[in-house]
Amino acid sequence: MKIKTIIIDDESHARSFLKKLCNRYFPDKIEIVDECNSVASALISIKNNTPNLVFLDIQMPDENGFELLSQFENIPFEIIFTTAHKEFAIEAIRKSALDYLVKPIDVQDFKTAINRLESVLENKHNLDRYQLLTENLNQPTSAKQRIAFPTKTGFEIIHINKIVFCKSDGSYTFIQTTEQQHYTSKSFKEIGELLESEIKFLKVHRSYLINAEYVKNFKSDVYVLEMTSGDKIPVSDKSFNKKELIDAITK
Repeated sequence: MKIKTIIIDDESHARSFLKKLCNRYFPDKIEIVDECNSVASALISIKNNTPNLVFLDIQMPDENGFELLSQFENIPFEIIFTTAHKEFAIEAIRKSALDYLVKPIDVQDFKTAINRLESVLENKHNLDRYQLLTENLNQPTSAKQRIAFPTKTGFEIIHINKIVFCKSDGSYTFIQTTEQQHYTSKSFKEIGELLESEIKFLKVHRSYLINAEYVKNFKSDVYVLEMTSGDKIPVSDKSFNKKELIDAITK
């Protein structure tokens, strides 16, 4: 069955370009059922067409894409956001494990987003990532923020302040929290980009990102941090000397 899709963008050339990408690269998978240029027309179209996927422009003249989502108590379709600006909302979108495309849209990014979408649709779950998106938009720097990580079977939500450390593990990333262990298909680089903006997260090694709140001690003779979880984390002397490490952990 094809993925019923609606494109919502106030610019006709942007809608046309997305439609061409869908028809060229996924003609057997995506069916464009409508194109809308406003939130008002999109609400009507979504009700009439019950799409599986919505390409949603964030910036539109009268109302933005987030205001469209606020009209739904429960969102029964997947969303790929599109935007011409890398504003703060992008971080909130990423932390909610939702996809976005920056204009002008790169073909490879488009293909990756659609392939990821197929995996999501195949693994139904009850995680309300859109509620999580709203939380992250309203509290972009809150220590109570939650983050959604994609896994093989769906998604898991983790409280950021409960993450002890993250470790690169091939194409996956291992995450140790105060409660349990997790594996996510997000790359270690992506995890770093999401968490290093949080004041207490430090990349102490090319394969390790730690939460300074959970450092128990530092063994300067072997350049190893011991975490409250009991794990021992190597520190790269190229990243920190002893004083820099102490300053970074205690700031």
